[in-house]
Amino acid sequence: MKHEVRLRSIEAITLSYLAVVSSLIVARAAHISHPARLLCGFSVCAALVIAVSVLAQRFPENTPLAYATVCCPPALTLYLYSAVGQYCLLLRGRYLDSDVNQWEQKILGVHPNLVLDRFTSAPLTEFMMVCYASFGFFAVLPPLWLVANGCRRAAEQYMFSEGLALFTCYLAYLAVPLRGPAVALAGHFESADLRGFVVTYLQSRLMEHDPPGSCFPSAHVAVTWTGLLSMRRFISPAAFRAFLPLALCITVAVVYNRYHYASDVAAGLVVAALCTVVSSRMESVSAGPGRRAGSRPARSVE
Repeated sequence: MKHEVRLRSIEAITLSYLAVVSSLIVARAAHISHPARLLCGFSVCAALVIAVSVLAQRFPENTPLAYATVCCPPALTLYLYSAVGQYCLLLRGRYLDSDVNQWEQKILGVHPNLVLDRFTSAPLTEFMMVCYASFGFFAVLPPLWLVANGCRRAAEQYMFSEGLALFTCYLAYLAVPLRGPAVALAGHFESADLRGFVVTYLQSRLMEHDPPGSCFPSAHVAVTWTGLLSMRRFISPAAFRAFLPLALCITVAVVYNRYHYASDVAAGLVVAALCTVVSSRMESVSAGPGRRAGSRPARSVE
């Protein structure tokens, strides 16, 4: 018996992103080092997305495959994010930190990164680094919980919201490429480096491989708040309230840790709000008039 393969929303948004970026790379190949290598990597990502989708729909009762459909897109973004640094200057040709710093100084009268720098301490830095690293919770664990409780459709919708926010950020990096305050404001901080303990050390080693240009909007903020709003929609308002303090801490941590400007945070919040609205509207259309958008679905293995 033939099985009709239908690309689900998270797979469609992932493939759409790959198509858009691949087209830009082909059109501007002369301005990128090793464009063929990037296109090959994107092709492998697309093949994996399609393969996991086909297998999951061919064997709908297979629980490990259901978990794989949730884990595949976030796993691929580890590569897609690292690749951004190779083509972030494709459209603008330069980093725009000086423009952003002038804008923040004119609007706010201060640089929020420098204001928070006055309150740094080793224990506080360690806490902020733990908060910063915990944003991955919002990206993966809630949809896995939904799958474990039989709500696969809700898990798919959750991942679509997250994917839409994440890929919106990735595309925005091309429009507003920034090095970030750690580089652009390096001579203005009271201490050259933030000092903490174990997590601070590990995070600093990871950031050595962070791609340049990946600041505006803050993907950490966008993913965190999109996830938090999706938890309210698909899990419960109590879950939203329980993890709201963590979301607020992550929002402050990205500025305190010198990874993002305040404007990156504001843009990340806007992305989260817009993507949540778009996802909710699409869910409402696909659900039909008989079901309210944003309501928590019944247990399902579809």
